[in-house]
Amino acid sequence: MFWSKNKDKDKRNDTAKAASKQSVEGPDKVQNASDKSQKLRAEAMANARRARESIGEDTLDKIAYIMSKKQESLIEQTKQKVAETDAERVATEILLILDEKN
Repeated sequence: MFWSKNKDKDKRNDTAKAASKQSVEGPDKVQNASDKSQKLRAEAMANARRARESIGEDTLDKIAYIMSKKQESLIEQTKQKVAETDAERVATEILLILDEKN
């Protein structure tokens, strides 16, 4: 509901404020944040390489093929169109279909 408070959003805002405060504090703090970011990226890339090696290229190719076929399916295309359409119009169309069946 729109009046309930999202606690996770508040936490993200606090984190963003703290990060912006660090960047304002001086170049040393900015450099530390940049180093942290680079280390995290390097660690993520290393994890991705290890996962790719353990899964194997053939398996990844099969997964990519299956995912592309799924995206091309009529059901997935319809889901995408429904997601892009106005919610009220979708609800009206569904109600009309249900009325026709009865």
